[in-house]
Amino acid sequence: MGEIVEKSLQTKNGEIFYWINSHPLKSETAIVFCHGLTADHSLFDRQMDVFSTTHRVIVWDIPLHGKSIDYKNFSYSNVVIDFKAILDKEGIRRVVMVGQSAGGYIAQAFIDNFPEMVDGFASIGSTPLGIKFYKKSELFWVKNFTSIAKLYPYSLYCKATAKEVAVTESARKNMLETLAKLGKNGMLKATKAVYGEFLKFERKVVFPCPVLLTHGEFDYIGLVKKHNKRWEELENFDLKIISNASHNANYDNAEEFNDLLKNFLESLEKQPEKNNL
Repeated sequence: MGEIVEKSLQTKNGEIFYWINSHPLKSETAIVFCHGLTADHSLFDRQMDVFSTTHRVIVWDIPLHGKSIDYKNFSYSNVVIDFKAILDKEGIRRVVMVGQSAGGYIAQAFIDNFPEMVDGFASIGSTPLGIKFYKKSELFWVKNFTSIAKLYPYSLYCKATAKEVAVTESARKNMLETLAKLGKNGMLKATKAVYGEFLKFERKVVFPCPVLLTHGEFDYIGLVKKHNKRWEELENFDLKIISNASHNANYDNAEEFNDLLKNFLESLEKQPEKNNL
């Protein structure tokens, strides 16, 4: 196992922080973990500890979050191009993208831009990128979230959010701590930017790789359950429900999610064009 070390890359849009195995593990392929809106890289602590023993892994603070908060010109395109520069710096040529919630949108935007690099995509409580998938009425909350959130006292917002996205005390504590560091202005800036980009993305993402869909048994955020069921049926993707978990399912029930991801990675290794995970 290589030690997980913190690094950063200065881009024209701002400095992006990431964490990666110090030992290359003789692999040019890596698992990339993308956290959701208003979270940070610590959302995947329970995955990095496990998968860093067997794989090359990388987790990052997505721009406008965590230590990457000072970022200008946020767009999905800018973010994934800047992240591609990190992969190039680290000698990573192929990836398995793992995205939680809005981190799934960033992962899908990366797949849309660099399909030749992607061996697999695992979604945690995310939904399809591309507004044509949704009814206009379903986009109301996305369009108005920031305006509504602005009205709430931030302490109340943080407590309500942590309770909604997690069922375990440890997962709720993680979300509370992340939101406290982000602050209300940071939360409003991030939600406006991420959701604004989501609403601009019209085309359907074509996946050049196997896809695993997951969500928590008690995930009541938006219409995650409904959209994942429809996603599964339309694309014939594999959908797994994580027991005793809410929106941050990989933290609520890390053991079950990790088993699902391990099985998914093993299935990728059996693909005709076997990657070097």
